[in-house]
Amino acid sequence: MNLVLDIGNTQFKICVFNKQKIEFHSFFKELSKDTISSLIKEYAITKAIYSDTRGLKQEKINELFSSNIPLIELCHTTPIPIKLNYTTPETLGKDRIAGAVASYELFKGLPILVIDIGTAITIDFINEFGVFEGGIISPGPELRYKALHQFTGKLPLLECVEKTDIIGKSTKTAIESGVQNGILFEVNEYILTFYKQYNKLKIVLTGGYAYLFDKKIKYPIFADSFLIPKGLNRILNYNDKKTKIL
Repeated sequence: MNLVLDIGNTQFKICVFNKQKIEFHSFFKELSKDTISSLIKEYAITKAIYSDTRGLKQEKINELFSSNIPLIELCHTTPIPIKLNYTTPETLGKDRIAGAVASYELFKGLPILVIDIGTAITIDFINEFGVFEGGIISPGPELRYKALHQFTGKLPLLECVEKTDIIGKSTKTAIESGVQNGILFEVNEYILTFYKQYNKLKIVLTGGYAYLFDKKIKYPIFADSFLIPKGLNRILNYNDKKTKIL
């Protein structure tokens, strides 16, 4: 059994894998040594991996994983089953790496566009040879709503809605259309640009706000809310003989 810990900006996401099958998953605002120890015992965890985009101190990680199980941290030097053609790999988001690995495992031998709509929006391209070629980063829905409120004098602070009109008939609906339809048009145009060059392109969608767009994107997509943990699990298995005891 594998334990996968994805440390995001606002929460901890934990998954337990039996090979490729998810046996347990949960979200935590805070995480304790007791929670980790309980999962290790209950599921007979044999190895673990973590990805940290928050920047926790190593002492905190060591405290959480005091049990003597093999543990690796995903970073730009961690061996992975794809190649990175990225000028600054040390700055590459670990979630982007994990998402690319999981996507290539799904559609090996095909060009892939991985779209992650969360706090930020990332759109990354992996070619048919398993090379991560890079991508784009732009603000996600929440950031766009906050920016309109904080950097203007009168615009209200709004939250995401499930349905938006193309033409807003009020300030509220105009903002909703500008933010969410703007993202939709942006995503569709990126997909179209890549489709013109790669007619066998596969599109993988994930992220906390993906549910707002998965049925509106006008191209066939594969949506998976557990893409990042699946990528981490794949990397952990790939490194099976390279893990170390903390």
